[in-house]
Amino acid sequence: MGENHEELTSLNDIPIDVDVTIEKRSLILDDDMKFWPTVESKTFFWSNQEKNIGQWIKHTCSIFRCGCYEVGFSIGKMTFDNKHSLRNTFPKLRKIVISCEPNEQNIQSTHNVLKAFQPETVHLYSAPLQENLQHTGMRNLKELEYHSPHLNPRIEDLLTMNVERCTILGTQFSLRDLNRFFKLWTKGSNRRLKYLLVHGEGVADWNVLMKGLQAEEARRIQGEQVEREKEHTIMNCYGICGTIKLINIRLLVSVELTVLN
Repeated sequence: MGENHEELTSLNDIPIDVDVTIEKRSLILDDDMKFWPTVESKTFFWSNQEKNIGQWIKHTCSIFRCGCYEVGFSIGKMTFDNKHSLRNTFPKLRKIVISCEPNEQNIQSTHNVLKAFQPETVHLYSAPLQENLQHTGMRNLKELEYHSPHLNPRIEDLLTMNVERCTILGTQFSLRDLNRFFKLWTKGSNRRLKYLLVHGEGVADWNVLMKGLQAEEARRIQGEQVEREKEHTIMNCYGICGTIKLINIRLLVSVELTVLN
């Protein structure tokens, strides 16, 4: 927050003060001899010392000198229109989390952030997978996690990005599109893919998902009057196997592909 309680909109803005939170993560052993993760955090409030946001980012990174950095960008609250300024302000980023409303200006800011860093891992919240994003820092990722309650991913989007691990959450999706995706995978597409999870609202139909796939049923679990989980094994043209798991819980459906070798 800037002076007069105005929202900060640029890396050149000077904040009233700076909030710095330090987290310590550890494991504790309970009475049942199980380990549980715990997080201890402390927050400090520093005077701005006449530094702008960009200068504070550089200063903080110079103190801690971490081996890898992760940054969350809230697009819309702040505009990111200069990829050179971003690259000069932040260190090399391994992971980027981007939250934004799907409008033209925010998509351009997202485009600039991805183009500036080309990270290994990207988490997107509400950003549509438009063509300019697919070709800017989104291809050949190690991991993509996509949260979109209002936008439906297309099969072309999954094929284009060629990521190792892909998770799509909170959306409606087409089992026919996923069936087509799996057929293309068996023919050799997306060779880097190791894991895919799609989860959202829908009606499970095993026949639609597996139509035309030479799959071998591996497991079936019966729920209350319905089959709520099935698992199948498929193989691609390179002899690599993958398991397809479909989980049906009321109106929520999850489809998971795990590449075995």
